[in-house]
Order: sequence, then C-alpha cells, then structure tokens
Amino acid sequence: MKAIIKDVLSGLLIFVLIMVLEFAVTLPFGEPGGESGGLAVYLNREFLLTAIPAAILTYMAAMVTKVPTIVSAYRKSIIWTTVVLGFYSIIAVGNDNVGPIFGSYGFYLLLLGVFLGPILYSKFKRLT
Repeated sequence: MKAIIKDVLSGLLIFVLIMVLEFAVTLPFGEPGGESGGLAVYLNREFLLTAIPAAILTYMAAMVTKVPTIVSAYRKSIIWTTVVLGFYSIIAVGNDNVGPIFGSYGFYLLLLGVFLGPILYSKFKRLT
C-alpha cells in the first residue's frame, strides 16, 4: 500500500512536470485561434509535441525511483497514466473542453508516452 501511495504522489509530480513541458512546447505557437476548431487543433498539436518528452520524463522517473522488477514497472505505468488521465479529465470538465481534449488523437499518444516510459526502462534494463 505504501508503494502505491508513493506512485500516486510521484504521478502527481509527473503530471505537474508534463504541464510545464506543455507550456514550454507551446510557447512559440502563441494562443489558439478564435474559431471553434482552433482550440482542437491547438490542443492536438500541444499533445503531439509533448508525447515524446513525456515518455522521456517517465523513463527518467522510472530510473530515479529505481524500478526493481518488470511488475513494478507495469504498476507505475498504470498508476501514472491513471493519474494523468484523471487530472486531464478534471481539467476538461472544469474548462468545458471535454470534446477538444478527448477528441484529439494527440492526447492518446501523450497517455501512451506516459505509459511506455517505465516499461521501456524495464525492457532496456532487462528486469525480471
């Protein structure tokens, strides 16, 4: 139980760092356009550009937390992805942007990047 609580707390930190990455990635592009489809395109681009850095971030987080087994890597992947999905759900409902967020394929690639980070770490380290 203690390990799960630590994973949830580290998932919260990962979510905050992903938000910082999204901010850094979207600085050159400015604000979304005024038309209704502008926000969806902007969010999709934001998620697509953040997917690879998010995977690298979770890979590094798995390295820092010293994942001992492949089972714990899968546990971290599931918990971290659930935390990120949960917080994005809260943001989507709170901002009334459920459609643009969950309708973009970039969002799902971002979740895939968060999920694959610890698993790739366990595969490269050849954990049992």
